[in-house]
Amino acid sequence: MVAFSGVPAMELKWLDDYIALIETGSFSAAAQRRHVSQPAFSRRIRMLEDWLGVTLIDRSRKPLQFTPVARDNQIAFRNMVARIYEFRAMLKSASLDSGGITIAAQHTLAASYMPDFLARLRQLDPNQSFRIRSENRTESIAILMRGEADILLTYDSAQFPCHVPEAFAQRHVLGQDDMVLVAAPKLHRRLARVSEGEPVPMLCFPPESFFGQLIRAEVLPALMRRQQVVVRCVSEFAMSLRELALTGEGVVWLPASLVRQDLQSGALHKLGRLGDPVPMDIVVFFATLDGGRADHLRRRFMRQGEEGKASAAAG
Repeated sequence: MVAFSGVPAMELKWLDDYIALIETGSFSAAAQRRHVSQPAFSRRIRMLEDWLGVTLIDRSRKPLQFTPVARDNQIAFRNMVARIYEFRAMLKSASLDSGGITIAAQHTLAASYMPDFLARLRQLDPNQSFRIRSENRTESIAILMRGEADILLTYDSAQFPCHVPEAFAQRHVLGQDDMVLVAAPKLHRRLARVSEGEPVPMLCFPPESFFGQLIRAEVLPALMRRQQVVVRCVSEFAMSLRELALTGEGVVWLPASLVRQDLQSGALHKLGRLGDPVPMDIVVFFATLDGGRADHLRRRFMRQGEEGKASAAAG
């Protein structure tokens, strides 16, 4: 392809060649990295120089030397190439999203449960693309209700239900998780012998959050009647509270699925003496209004669940 000026149109591979030259500092090493012969590589660098209208390499000096204009603009070259590839990736992603399925997921489940859930969906449709939106429970439900998500993955409880209308989405229980009271080893040893009325450092969820409401309704009042609860930190993010718990900052109720490996490794220990576990359902909602883009997955998913129940009953 030739430009109107008579100079060949610039090719992206020339810029990739030049970046390789910057990074290796050698024509032979850069040519090897780019899987071309050194003469062909040198020609492509000259073609880039011709297209730019500037000299990048001082060929009168050995070893390789870049000209001042080349040295001064090395970062600009790198950024330009990076932006081109980022733009291409963004376009590809947008193209996939147009036919993709959006899953809104509660933060904790996006980290702990989503990989297994996605694997299950991919068994049903290996070629389907997905977009994950991780939010708090309230916003995740709102995203589904606004039609911005096709699937909702969240926690649910009888006391604090999701209130997604049956006509809007089909609900399916995937399993159960428990909020368990945990502490780091040193703090656990101390609190294992704590007397009634003595202080207990606590890490908490905000009272308006789902986890905060659940803990305050189910177990926190009993602990506060027995002990002097000292709130050390409040955060809506379970992952943040987990990190603080690992450092011994305080005790905290966290989803068992989130701290399973910590409990197995001994980084955290359950404190059942001070607080009972709180059960929760892990549920998925498939949007059904107007058919729903995930309707084919919903039908296959539900059929798979029914077949599993039939097999278990027969066994």
